[in-house]
This record gives sequence, structure tokens and C-alpha cells, in this order.
Amino acid sequence: MESAKLFELITNNTKDLIVLFNCDFSILYISPSVKRLLGYELFEIVGKKMEDIFAVEEPLRVSEPQILAFQHKNKTEKLLLESLIKPILLNDKVDRYLGILRDVDIRENLKKELEEALKKEKEINENKSKLISMASHELKNPLATISSSLELLSFYIQEDPHIEKPNVERHIEKIHTQLNRLNEIVNELLMMEKTKSQNQDVTLSSLDIITFISDLIKDSFSDVDRSKIKIKCKEDVVYINSNKILLHHIFKNLIENAIKYSKPDKTKIQVLIEVGKLQVDVSVKDNGVGVNPLEKDKVFDQFYRSSRTSELTGFGLGLSIVKECASMLDAKVTLKSTIDKGSTFKISLPK
Repeated sequence: MESAKLFELITNNTKDLIVLFNCDFSILYISPSVKRLLGYELFEIVGKKMEDIFAVEEPLRVSEPQILAFQHKNKTEKLLLESLIKPILLNDKVDRYLGILRDVDIRENLKKELEEALKKEKEINENKSKLISMASHELKNPLATISSSLELLSFYIQEDPHIEKPNVERHIEKIHTQLNRLNEIVNELLMMEKTKSQNQDVTLSSLDIITFISDLIKDSFSDVDRSKIKIKCKEDVVYINSNKILLHHIFKNLIENAIKYSKPDKTKIQVLIEVGKLQVDVSVKDNGVGVNPLEKDKVFDQFYRSSRTSELTGFGLGLSIVKECASMLDAKVTLKSTIDKGSTFKISLPK
């Protein structure tokens, strides 16, 4: 008697459907929650099968979760219920089936919306990648033509005694500088799209990270900028297995950013190399404008421009390239920053 009252208490108050089936899956009992969920009275259902009254299109499966669409009595749309049906054994034979059905309509519709949103975002990203790749390739030829024409112009100027060479050469040098900058941007765009579109293997080789960064600074930065950069390490040599091309993109971009966003009259860039058991940490520290705490998670996004750097030139590519290259090396990128005091970008490289 106590068990019957307890069962009645549970079935009368549960939001789920509790169904007891005969062996032919006709309904022997269904909980009162069917009225709230599907609009039916108990007497309309008992003795009938699911497919006959709820227009269920798939056969019920035993001992396996299943999502089915049930027709509401007074509504045109169907309700999604997740069912789990278990056999009830008597003398080692199936005597009945017990089913629990739960309303998952909101969950499944949200899941569908998320899947559609992800599909749309994927299509947008693919189209963006195609556009960037196409535009970058199209820019290559005009840039090559401009570069070639500048070389010829420089040659003609040297041959003409009537031209004021210092003034003209100064402007040609400016054009060369901006041309090189454009070429670097195009090459970085192409490199990023290539790494995204291909799961290419990364070739590793042994290298001394101290020598590598020293050479990079010497080859990529002017005498003025080099004087602002200090490398600090307790070791004389630090060997790691890595990829020179990816490391070049990482540290060139980090050091360029550190110089660009530092105070011009007080620029101090520190490259700190620390050796651990399993990794080598390389930190690039500046005394620049810093990063807004609300933007820390966004600064690595492609084309993102921080609100604190809007007055400076750039496309928002540098840090996204750093993140992509670090990912390909299984390296970790972390950022610590204080507004108006500077930022520290740490790259944790596996040995």
C-alpha cells in the first residue's frame, strides 16, 4: 500500500512522462504529465500505441536513448521527447516495458540553432579566407611591378646630371620602405591563410634560441631600434628543437609591436629567456600603452585593433600571426599587461 502511494506521488508530480507498455508496446499506463506535455487525457491513450495517437514516425527502441517527435493534441507543431525504454523481466522473460520520456524540445532547437550558426560562421570564414588569399595574390604582381620600376627610376636618376639627386633619392627610399612594408603584410596574410587551410607538418631542427633572436634583431631592425632592445639570459646557449620560419614570425611581430606601442622617448624592450625542465620561456616586455583588461582575449584575433592603439598604423595581424605560429609549434602564449605601464608577451616553447 505504501509503495502504491509513493508511486502515485511520483507519477503525479514528475514533469517527465512515465509509461508502462505491454509486450506489443500498447500503453498500459501513462503518467498524468501527458496532459501538460501533449494535451491528452489518460483515457484517450491507454490501450493504444504511440504511433497511433502521437504520430511517432520511428519504432521505439529498447535500452537505447532516442529522440522522437510527438504530435500535440491541440497544436500543429510537434514536441521533441527523449525516451529511454527498459524491459521488465518476470521469470527471465520480458513481461512489460517501462519508459521514461523527457521534454528536450528547447534543448534540441537550441542545438539546431547553434549548429546552423556554426555552419554560417564557417562559411563566412571560408569566404573571408578566399577573399584574403585572392586579394593577396592579386597584390603581388602590382607590387613587383612597382619595385621593378623603382629600380629603373633609380638607375635613370644616376644617369641624369640635371636631377637633384638627394631630394629624389630620399623620396625613392620612402617609397621603398612602404613597398617593403606592403610586401611583408601580403606575405604574412598568405602565410596565415596557408597555415589555416593546410594541416602541414612542421619541420623541427635544433637551434640556439639566444643566437636566433640576436640574429633576428640584427637583421630585421635599424641601429636606432636595436639600441632599445636588450636580451637577458642566465645561460650562454639555450638549445631547443623548433622551426626557424615560425619563430621568425613570432618574435619579429612581438618585438615590432613592443617598439611601435612604446613611448618614443623612453622605449625599452627587454627579451628575457628563462630555461625550465620541459620548456623555454621567452618574454618580450615593453613599457608602452598597455592592453585594456577587457580586450586581452581579443588582441589575438585576426584584424582586431585595440581601442588604445587606434592612432597608430596597422592591420591587426601581428598578434594573430604570433598565435597561429605558436599553435603550430605546440607553444603557449600568455599576456600580462598594465595600462600605461606596458605589456609582457611570454612564449613557452617546448624543448
